[in-house]
Amino acid sequence: MQTNFVFTGVDVSKDELVIGCLQAGGWQKAKVRNDLEVIGAWLDGFGVAGKSFVLESTGTYSDRLVHALHQRRAVFSVVSPAQSRAMSGALLKTNKNDDQDAQTLSLLGEKLQPKPYHMPTGQQKKRAEALSALGSLQKQAQQLHNQLHAFEYRVEPNPVAVGALKKILQAVQEQIQALEKEASPQQGEEDKQGLVERIGSIKGVGRKTAQTFVAYFGDFSVFQTAKQFGRFVGLSPSEFTSGKSVRQRPRITKKGRGKLRALLFNCARSAMQHNPTCKELYQRIVAKGKNGALAFTAVMHKLARIIFGVARSGQNYDPNYHLNKQKVLQSLA
Repeated sequence: MQTNFVFTGVDVSKDELVIGCLQAGGWQKAKVRNDLEVIGAWLDGFGVAGKSFVLESTGTYSDRLVHALHQRRAVFSVVSPAQSRAMSGALLKTNKNDDQDAQTLSLLGEKLQPKPYHMPTGQQKKRAEALSALGSLQKQAQQLHNQLHAFEYRVEPNPVAVGALKKILQAVQEQIQALEKEASPQQGEEDKQGLVERIGSIKGVGRKTAQTFVAYFGDFSVFQTAKQFGRFVGLSPSEFTSGKSVRQRPRITKKGRGKLRALLFNCARSAMQHNPTCKELYQRIVAKGKNGALAFTAVMHKLARIIFGVARSGQNYDPNYHLNKQKVLQSLA
C-alpha cells in the first residue's frame, strides 16, 4: 500500500498540465505547458521523492509526462477515464474543469491507491507504434481498393485518376510491408520469436495476431493471472442485479482495448471451426438454453485465457491439456 505518499493529480490536455495535491491542509495547484523540457524542469523543482502521481489515460497527450516521470524513476499510475468519472460522481462534484479534475485524480490516488504504471520497454513501444500506423495504412489500402473497384464499372474511366490511385496504393502497400517487419520480432530476439510461435500454435489464432499480442505485452509478465488479462482486454463478465426486480442480462464490461477484442473476435470465429475445445464450449453453453452471442463471448474469453496460459507456461498449445490433467489426478487418487 502506498500510504506514505503525497498523491498528486495531473490533468493532461494537448497544451498544458494542471496539477493538484493536498499539502498542509490545503490544495496546492500548478499549471505547466505540455512540453518535455518544461515538464522535466517542473518535476525537478517540485521533486518526485515521497510523491505518487496519478494521471488519466489520454493517449499521446500524456506521453511526454509519462516519459519524464519514468526518467526520474517517479512512482505514478495511469487510470482510465471511467475511473476518474466514477470518482468525481462519488465526490458529488457538480463542476468539471481542469482544476477539479486534478483534485479528483489526487483523491482517487489517496483512496484507491492504484497500481504503479508498468512502463513498456523501448522495443515494445516501437512495435506498438508500428502496429498503430499499420492499422491506419491497412484501412487506407482497403479504401483505395474500393475506389479502384468502383472505377472498373465506369465507362471510359479517367486514366490519370486510375493511375494516381494505383500509384498511391502501391506506395501504401510498400509501407505496410515495412511496418509489418518493424512489428515482428527481429534477429536476436529468439525468446520473442518463440513466444509468437507458441501463441500461433493455438488453433484459431494466426501468426499476425500472435505478433500483435507479443508487441503489446511482451512476455505477459505484466499480468499475474489470466483473469487480469481478460479484464484488461475487456472480456470480464458484468452482472447487474438487485433484489428480485432489477435483473439485466449479463454482459462483458468492454472496458479494455477494443482493437485486441476485435482480434479475439476474429480468432473466435476461426476457433469455432478448427478448435475442438472452443467448439465444444460453444455447443455446451447453447445446449443449456443460452443465446449464441453469450456462448461466442465465452469462446473469446476462453481464447484469451489460453493465450495467457501458453505465453506464461513456455509450452505450445495442447488441446488435450485438461484431459491429460484429469488422468494424472485420477492416477494419483
